[in-house]
Amino acid sequence: MYPDRLSAIASAAYNRGARAATHNLGGLHADIHHATKFGQRLAPEQLDTRTWECLLGKHRTDEPIQPLQL
Repeated sequence: MYPDRLSAIASAAYNRGARAATHNLGGLHADIHHATKFGQRLAPEQLDTRTWECLLGKHRTDEPIQPLQL
């Protein structure tokens, strides 16, 4: 039996270090879903390391967010 898409995304994110205490899991899930659903249609665990680092960094909640300098 294959895991459903939500479970596959959650498992891959957990394996990459995403935790409820340190990340916005809802936003991370949405970004991973879009990154894997469109384009090459990869499984979440097939995303490259750079993509994971960018997405995990984007959704960190345990560090203060610096205001955007315009």
